[in-house]
Amino acid sequence: MMRNIVLATAAAILLLTTFTSCDKSVSADDVSNRDVRVYLPPSYQSSTKRYPVAYLLDGDMWSVDNLLNNYMKSGRFEEMIVVKISSTENRTSDFLPYEDAYLRSVQPSYTPNARRFADFIVGDLIPRIDREYRTMADRDNRAIIGASFGGLFATWTAFNYESTFSMAGAFSPSFWVADFKLYDEIAAMPKRSIKVWYDIGTLEWNDYLPLSDILVGKGGTYGSDVAYYEVKGGAHKVLDWVARFHCPLIMFKGPPAKEMISFATELEVITNTSENGKYNLRLNPIVLMDNYLIYSAAQFASYQVLNPQDGIVRYDGSFDFFSMKDLHVRIEYKGVVDTVRVSYEEVQSLK
Repeated sequence: MMRNIVLATAAAILLLTTFTSCDKSVSADDVSNRDVRVYLPPSYQSSTKRYPVAYLLDGDMWSVDNLLNNYMKSGRFEEMIVVKISSTENRTSDFLPYEDAYLRSVQPSYTPNARRFADFIVGDLIPRIDREYRTMADRDNRAIIGASFGGLFATWTAFNYESTFSMAGAFSPSFWVADFKLYDEIAAMPKRSIKVWYDIGTLEWNDYLPLSDILVGKGGTYGSDVAYYEVKGGAHKVLDWVARFHCPLIMFKGPPAKEMISFATELEVITNTSENGKYNLRLNPIVLMDNYLIYSAAQFASYQVLNPQDGIVRYDGSFDFFSMKDLHVRIEYKGVVDTVRVSYEEVQSLK
């Protein structure tokens, strides 16, 4: 079974070649039966230099070539090759490393196949890309990025193949699979030198703060090695992910941040879909750095309720009222302070 590798440039999309894994035939449901599109940066054709590589899962759903051109030309992050790996009808099986009872009930035919798919990427695809393109062929110059199940897979793969990848980017990742087993797996590992950028929208919310706690507890630096962005009003949609597509690439190969240029707190009233009729209330401090990396300070900010008799704000920004009065809260992160009034009436209106 053959699949195409396609070359993407700013000028045209050209059929480059075909790729047969290990020069052997494979069945139609094999992990290697898929198209791969290779984006080359603006200077590739006119230079002889080598480039870092980001491997992008669900490559057939991302229309980001023009966006990449613009970001690279403006210096938002280094020029890089982006390898877009398409999905197949076996997407769930390919991306999942764990058995999950809920998924088994709705997709009874799936098989946790992440190890096999990761072995294909690491053992077959990456060597081919490194042979045919001017890559910087080492772990420090490789990232893997995905969304939803692909975000879970990207994170799991980076931590299980540390000698291959130094960066994982995860948009709305399905960390909930197997009751957040990924958290337990990473917590049990020795420290990994992996950068992680991940996010979630409040319209699809899950409690993803624990992963940041685990990674920072193992020695990661929040805001440079680890960053989490909780997006107010964010949904489980490609357009939402594209809007923040630059963030993991900035962490991967952007200029180091020198200073914070914005610090503002968002009020979130999040429907808890696992507990019908309940809401999660959170103050979400948002940091924007001068390299355009954006993330939530969440559990890394400090909170002081100036009228503590009327409510509480916990270490992670979650809060509750003790009375029907507004809360006045002082929030500090890395020496920058935001003071907010949390309106009791506004919160009730949002429920």
